[in-house]
Amino acid sequence: MNYNQRSLLKYLNCNECLSRHICFLWRISLDYYPENVQYFVISMPQPAFKYKPQTKQWHADYQEIQKQIVQYYDVHNCELLGNNIRVLTNIAQRESDRQKIRELFKQYLDMAARATEEKNPELSIMFDGIGLVLADDYLKAVGKIFSMFKTSEKIIINGTNRCGLELP
Repeated sequence: MNYNQRSLLKYLNCNECLSRHICFLWRISLDYYPENVQYFVISMPQPAFKYKPQTKQWHADYQEIQKQIVQYYDVHNCELLGNNIRVLTNIAQRESDRQKIRELFKQYLDMAARATEEKNPELSIMFDGIGLVLADDYLKAVGKIFSMFKTSEKIIINGTNRCGLELP
């Protein structure tokens, strides 16, 4: 991994932010990511993440995150390599690229769910849950629910949760 050694978070005026004492961004080591990734992550929390004081937890709106990724693509006039269709107009090609980005986002969530299913089933259920929220149709949503059930059965079969406490 390329170490950037420069966190853009250090240059923000966080003293004026009302969430500075609970901000999750300070817990992430942004130094290891390129500046464009850091900027994207730093600018996204306003619309995509909300803090729930009752539970003292951050909650993400994954549809908003997906929307932000597509907007980033639009603003920076990016081209999605490997998705060029010669017969499309520029406008149609850009819409095709936007749709491909949405599909890739869902595929990456599926891969993350499968990759974490054995070693971290709780995280796998979370990735499937995000996929459920973003499901395009009823069958995909049902598939996500069954995947979550299957993974939760593994947790029950193992008999303990991550804290080592017996499950009921």
